[in-house]
Amino acid sequence: MVFGRIFCSQLNVLEWRKECDFELRNNLDVWRIFIPDFIGRITDEIHLVNDKELSKSDSFIQEEDKIRFLLGKIYLRKILSSYLKIAPEEVVFSFTEFNKPYLDAYPNLNFNLSHSGDYVIIGLSNRWSVGVDIEVMNTKNDLFSMIYNTMSVVEVPSILNSDTPRLMFYKHWTRKEALLKGVGIGLIDDLKGFSVCDGFNFVPSELSNFTSTLNVRNFIMDDEYSVSIAYDTTIRVIRFYEFNTV
Repeated sequence: MVFGRIFCSQLNVLEWRKECDFELRNNLDVWRIFIPDFIGRITDEIHLVNDKELSKSDSFIQEEDKIRFLLGKIYLRKILSSYLKIAPEEVVFSFTEFNKPYLDAYPNLNFNLSHSGDYVIIGLSNRWSVGVDIEVMNTKNDLFSMIYNTMSVVEVPSILNSDTPRLMFYKHWTRKEALLKGVGIGLIDDLKGFSVCDGFNFVPSELSNFTSTLNVRNFIMDDEYSVSIAYDTTIRVIRFYEFNTV
């Protein structure tokens, strides 16, 4: 089997800016949306959601899951429209065989979305694929079962022997999801088949694009969210933005 490389590390996010030039050069832009600030806008902006998405939203049992889904679709279109200089209504998604959305008319603009708890996270890059994942570090989940079912033989002892096993688990979990989303595969069954420990990791080539090393970086947000981003090492600048209610 041919192997590729990924480089995993921690990231310190110092500032979430509110003003953006909406110019994607060779950078990665990461946006966060605080859901409670925008719940009241769903009715006014529901026209940005298509019939298929509305139908899917009705399948959610929990109201909070429905709200997260709808706001993610609405504000993904609004953010993309600002970069593309078009109306949000003109943002039309196509889908790969693995159900990853893309824009037929703008093949160089790559994006990915994740939501959990009170936040939606969106990553955008020019030319290079990007993957993002956010998870609430839920204290109610069966941590030991999740560790043994999803982590590699290298990761299990490092997580269990850590002073903060829950934080360590979610660091690895979100890194794996961000990597899989970044390469366009989505969640697979064999999460135990590769590692995302700090430093270099060898992974099957289909998980790394093999054209270059991928960065997979993690940070903690608001002390209760684990967030990971996966992106090509060609990208040198990461900018962080908070979507404004104004």
